[in-house]
Amino acid sequence: MGSKPEERERIARARRGDQDAFRAIVRRYQREVFNLALRILRNREDAEDATQEVFVRIYGALHQYDPRHPFRSWLLRITHNLCIDQIRRKRISTVSIDRPVAQKDGEVGWEIPDPDAADPLEEVMHRERREWIEEAIGALGPTLRTAITLRHFHGLRYEEIAEVLDVPLGTVKVRIFRARAALAKILARRMEGEG
Repeated sequence: MGSKPEERERIARARRGDQDAFRAIVRRYQREVFNLALRILRNREDAEDATQEVFVRIYGALHQYDPRHPFRSWLLRITHNLCIDQIRRKRISTVSIDRPVAQKDGEVGWEIPDPDAADPLEEVMHRERREWIEEAIGALGPTLRTAITLRHFHGLRYEEIAEVLDVPLGTVKVRIFRARAALAKILARRMEGEG
């Protein structure tokens, strides 16, 4: 269940000080680390800082990585823990679904345009639904937000999420169930308000 052989070799080279191997690790995982940090922290600048800090930390901790386990899970656990620590330090509150999430550039950084949109109206409706979902996820507390993000945006299995969050499998299932229930209520209220 550990990392793939080529990844293990790259990690081993990075542990021996091979800068090119470490840069390859950063390139491979940078976007995924940033996306998770952005979803947890809800602020682009904080997510960028967290991403840099994660890679600084893993560079110093590569000797602690156990190759019998997936590297990705280890890396995402470090990302999760660092972001949660940052939230605790800043005491960031959850985002209200009644006000828009403010970004300096006016865009949501993780929004993926739909290349198959049939017409501009469909594209606008798709974007609006996506924004509703993003706002609803932002309204969840960090614990539920992280679990649902790892499951649905990073595609991790429940067992992998348990490993990343360092909690029992049953806890992961409960968190995802609660997150889905909370999202359903938030989105239902939103739909009623639009109708």
